[in-house]
Amino acid sequence: MKGFFKALGLVALLLGAAIPTHAKNSGVPQRVLGKASAPITVEEYVSFTCPHCAEFYEKTLPELEKRYADTGKVKFILRDFPTDGRGLKAAQLSRCMPEEQYHPFVRLLFKNQMTWVVAPDPEKILLSYARLGGLPEDKAKACLADTELQDALITVRGDATEKFGIESTPTFIINNGAERIKGAQPAAEFAKIFDRLLAAKQ
Repeated sequence: MKGFFKALGLVALLLGAAIPTHAKNSGVPQRVLGKASAPITVEEYVSFTCPHCAEFYEKTLPELEKRYADTGKVKFILRDFPTDGRGLKAAQLSRCMPEEQYHPFVRLLFKNQMTWVVAPDPEKILLSYARLGGLPEDKAKACLADTELQDALITVRGDATEKFGIESTPTFIINNGAERIKGAQPAAEFAKIFDRLLAAKQ
């Protein structure tokens, strides 16, 4: 595991943003899309710089949200799995957003992914997005400098690798590993699993 964190840190340094090579805690606030009582839980392991993750959020999640989350059948929980320094910065800011602005901010990041990811100064753009979501610039900058939050996000990634063997994004863990989906699969692939699990509970 130490080698994993060192490798991750090297990637971050190459991209101009340091990722800690150790983790102190996993105190990342949980954000749920859907009803807490939903019988199916989907943990989405994503990176904000992953184009396939953006594809899922743009093309697939809206349909799944309408059919399954809004109807109380499935709840989605985003788990950060940063793959580079820029993705880590975006994840940090997302976790500092007011709770009611978390999911809109996530959607904004994915919708505009190719704007901020390739920008010479992505942090400047990320800070502007945070302001739009109601996070003052001084608090946003403090969030980006929060090494404990960085450590917590890396702990989430490390735990996912150890528990579920996750190596790429997006990966979807359903009901604590009972099922899994890798990659930005179409809504129909998710629906087949959801409908089967729901039928088994009847």
